[in-house]
Amino acid sequence: MRTSPEMPIRISPQAKVLPANTLRFYVHFPRSGEAHFDRDYLCLLNEEEQVVRDPFLVLPYELWSVDGRRLTVLMEPGRIKRGMGGDPSHEPALVVGRTYSLVVTALGQTARHTFRVGDPVLEAVDETLWRLVSPTAGSRDPVVVHFDRVMDAALGEDEIGVLAPSGEVVRTRVSLAPDGTAARLVPSHPWRTGEHRLVVSERLEDVCGNRLGEALDHDLGAGGPPRAGMINFTPRGGVAPSSARAVR
Repeated sequence: MRTSPEMPIRISPQAKVLPANTLRFYVHFPRSGEAHFDRDYLCLLNEEEQVVRDPFLVLPYELWSVDGRRLTVLMEPGRIKRGMGGDPSHEPALVVGRTYSLVVTALGQTARHTFRVGDPVLEAVDETLWRLVSPTAGSRDPVVVHFDRVMDAALGEDEIGVLAPSGEVVRTRVSLAPDGTAARLVPSHPWRTGEHRLVVSERLEDVCGNRLGEALDHDLGAGGPPRAGMINFTPRGGVAPSSARAVR
């Protein structure tokens, strides 16, 4: 009896360029990997294939999803935030312009994601910079949101939703592009006519930990707390003309 080959381990985001202050990666396992994962087999390699020393935040426990198939890997915050002094342990783990590879070995396979490092993203998330593509009324086409940066995939799938013109929650299946720069929301029923609202929780973060209205690396006393966001849109072909606009 032939058995199907196991799905490969996947690392996200799969963006080819990531900010220097990237805070979080995810490792997705084809089955529960918690009992088969050893932190010693997770590493960050530089261009010379040398192991970057202590790039990750080490906690007394690993951050696994409930089903044990997704591991959250946090970069060491002391090597991301500015103004941490001249301690070598606070030197950036990711240097702008250089190339790195995140490598993990488990379940008898090795996954690797190679990326180039771009400038840090130090600004709060601003939904007015997103581009929304409205679906067609009466269809189950996705509403597509193009972000201005790489967003956190897990939070993006949990913290974005849609409200119908009546205020009811529209049941949608949310998925982020592998590179984290766009989201697709597919409704369980055809879109109605009229103005809908794309709603975003204050818990949504980009890949650097920035939220709507609050940058992760900000001066104390500056800026406000994280906030929720909203973008109104009207499915094409409805009574009202197609449109999309952010609402504060």
